Amino acid sequence: MTEKNGSNERGRHRNKELPALDALKRNIETELGNSSDINTRECMIGKQMSPAVLVWIDGIVSSIDLNNNVIAPLISGTAELEMIPDDRQTLKILSTSIITATEATTVTSASQAVNLLVNGWTVLLIEGFSTMIGVNTQGFETRSIEEPASASVIRGPRDGFVESITVNTSLVRRRIRSKQVRVESRTLGEVSHTKIALLYVEDRVDRKVLEEVRKRISKIDVDAVLESHYIEEIIKDSPWSLFPTVHSTERPDDVAGVILEGRVAILVDGTPFALVLPCTLFHLLKTTEDLYLAYPIATFVRWIRIVGFFVTLLLPATYVGILTFHPEMVPPQLLSSILSARDGVPFPILMEALIMELTFEGLREASIRMPRSIGSAISIVGALVIGESAVQAGIISSPSVIVVAGTAIASFMIPSNSLSGSIRLLKFMMLMLASILGLYGIIIGLFIIGIHLCSIQSVGLPYLTPFAPYKKNEAIRALFRIPWFLQRNKR
Repeated sequence: MTEKNGSNERGRHRNKELPALDALKRNIETELGNSSDINTRECMIGKQMSPAVLVWIDGIVSSIDLNNNVIAPLISGTAELEMIPDDRQTLKILSTSIITATEATTVTSASQAVNLLVNGWTVLLIEGFSTMIGVNTQGFETRSIEEPASASVIRGPRDGFVESITVNTSLVRRRIRSKQVRVESRTLGEVSHTKIALLYVEDRVDRKVLEEVRKRISKIDVDAVLESHYIEEIIKDSPWSLFPTVHSTERPDDVAGVILEGRVAILVDGTPFALVLPCTLFHLLKTTEDLYLAYPIATFVRWIRIVGFFVTLLLPATYVGILTFHPEMVPPQLLSSILSARDGVPFPILMEALIMELTFEGLREASIRMPRSIGSAISIVGALVIGESAVQAGIISSPSVIVVAGTAIASFMIPSNSLSGSIRLLKFMMLMLASILGLYGIIIGLFIIGIHLCSIQSVGLPYLTPFAPYKKNEAIRALFRIPWFLQRNKR
């Protein structure tokens, strides 16, 4: 009897040394600033009906998982469990045999518990236990999978990435059901703790590229990563260059295709845009949809894009340069028609072109910011009304309207929004050079752009690959869509 009383006294003394349940709960709530979205659920578990509290943050957990995998098993499955204070075996039984969630772990401090809570986990506190149990009950609300808004599809899969990194990873794995697919998860942002994932195919990836990407990501030190462009701007080569050296896409089939080519993809939680490295100029002029079209049509469309690239860059500058410095190059009949259309226009050719180009860029931006139902109407109707009114008022000549409209149409041919924006900006530089030196200014501008393109790289890969340095087979594939029946099957 004396021995039993002594044992009880030791147990009571031990319980006094352990932190009280209310104190543990209060520490966690204090770490989270007593936020109003902290939810708790009190319950009694074990033979002794020990008090326990479940803590989670509302809105980022799955209530179904919480009820079915945590609360119900704890209440109904612990009736015969002896709750020995601060006993590791008891905690192991709870986390491995009672709780049925996919993941459960133990934490020993309030800061560790808070890190789990903000990631959608639920933390279990038990009276008499200093160690807590964290349970994965993540359940973020996500929008349904639908066709990407930034890339319309004629033929091909119509599913696009969403804001959940787990869903996006599964969309890629659905297309490549191989054991060679690797997913490396990391966390960036001292405040946001944003999850990112590196995707690649083990037996195809360029190891130097992979190591370089890992190295650059490991050096990222920012407070928050709210969108993939944060990472793109930090890890890209030549950060002052206008040309994108990192490709972004919303299409899972695009990511699946590039990692099969040996590239590396980066998925970021909270955004549907994935990043692809390395990226070259000719990669930005191709689309995955080329592989879904007949090879003659895909080849023709690819050439049209290249033509659109140069038209966007050079058409306004060529128009201004020729009419200002080299009118003798224009056929007499066409020159007479242009001059008669410009009769009475108060602005010089350069000012006229700049006004029209800036007006169209403003209309483009307005159409993007307006509600989708009326945005397209504003861009089209606005351009037609303003252009026609300006011509009738004698402020702008009709040839200038035609040149600006042709340039705008050509800019829409470029598949990459980043590359299209860069070329639209560079066309103003070419326009200024043409207004100063004519066609010589255009040639000087092309030399400057060419030298710059030859000097930049994307994770060690020259930006003009496969033409500089020249690689015959890859160059042919860049210009032509090779039929599947001519491609060598790797066995």
